[in-house]
Amino acid sequence: MKKLFLFLAAFSFLAVSSVRAEVYGFDKAHSQIGFAVRHILSPVHGEFKDYDGTIHFDPKKPEDARINVTIQTASISTDNEMRDHHLQSPDFFDAATYPTITFKSTKVTTVSDNKYSVEGNLTMHGVTKSVTLDVDYMGADVMMGAPIAGFSATTKIDRRDFGLTWNKTLESGNVMVGNDVTITLDIALMSKAGLEKMKAMMSKPKAAPAEAPKAN
Repeated sequence: MKKLFLFLAAFSFLAVSSVRAEVYGFDKAHSQIGFAVRHILSPVHGEFKDYDGTIHFDPKKPEDARINVTIQTASISTDNEMRDHHLQSPDFFDAATYPTITFKSTKVTTVSDNKYSVEGNLTMHGVTKSVTLDVDYMGADVMMGAPIAGFSATTKIDRRDFGLTWNKTLESGNVMVGNDVTITLDIALMSKAGLEKMKAMMSKPKAAPAEAPKAN
């Protein structure tokens, strides 16, 4: 009985600690910053593979959340090398001139339970525009002793608002690239302290496997 009580007490402590105010970073192994845009008649999906940021979040005070994210423009990937090079070129993102895309939140509003509206400034291709993310809070927990949290978010932008205007009109009258871009974020967060601990663990050299005993 005493052991059961201690177990329940420890579990309760972890549950409480998992919903406290925390400074988070991205658990990139379980996150994706993705997008979709129409190519002639069908959508093409892609993602940015290199990004970092800091999220201050307290589920008891979501309106106080602060979000800062920096994406490396050249990390764009649509699983097609030729297309990715074109997207990195001056025709589109011009990654050499504008190496980063940034988002900084300006206002967080609770819409309903675990649903938020996040307004912020998106800077891309040298242009800053206000965008609004529809955010679902997936909950909080503890992994490897570190607080974690999950979110999904979507928004839609017109790429022309950011100076991304390249296009071609086909003989049919259809254009090669649509203007509306749907952005989808599936985000796993871990406390900054937890990420540093994990990084230190991963950087430790692995012990060489023991040699099998030689037969006589």
